[in-house]
Amino acid sequence: MISGTSLQETVKKTKSGEISPLDLVENSYEQIEKNNPSLNAIVSLRQKEDVVKEANTLCQQRGNEEQLLYGIPLAIKDLFDVESLPTTFGWPSLKNNIAKKNSIIVERVINHGALILGKTNIPELALGSHTKNYLFGTTSNAFDNSKSAGGSSGGAASAVASSMIPIADGSDMMGSCRNPAAFSNLYGFRPTPG
Repeated sequence: MISGTSLQETVKKTKSGEISPLDLVENSYEQIEKNNPSLNAIVSLRQKEDVVKEANTLCQQRGNEEQLLYGIPLAIKDLFDVESLPTTFGWPSLKNNIAKKNSIIVERVINHGALILGKTNIPELALGSHTKNYLFGTTSNAFDNSKSAGGSSGGAASAVASSMIPIADGSDMMGSCRNPAAFSNLYGFRPTPG
């Protein structure tokens, strides 16, 4: 997302060619470099060169502009597998649990044109209303580093609120998406099961 532009407008501009997926990737990595050291929202980050290569491939293929998430950079909650990245659940003993393939949600967003940058922080085993764990530490609120980002999708909320990524996935059984969204002045949506 180019800071200050809504996701809807970003998607529209990307599909029309006004903004390129490469512009979005570049902007995300700039915002991550600027904001992540104080927020600790993204805990596993892919090499920029690899994501740029995927963005170039996306740009060269015709017909991709109709994908729902064409060129949109995302970081996935550290509950879901992203091939070649650790899936830790915020648990120290799983720090070397490298995914061999993508989970179904990751495959689906990639098939819709998303570019995966990395993983967002969660409380241990995604249990808790504040995002902190012994493996990666605490995620701060994007508006005040001394405040909580909420949980369990606190890394996702702080990453979106600080313009590192324009949209994030989350999981929500007891407010894990809605709570951090509210803490970060965002909209969190929990669909019904099925």
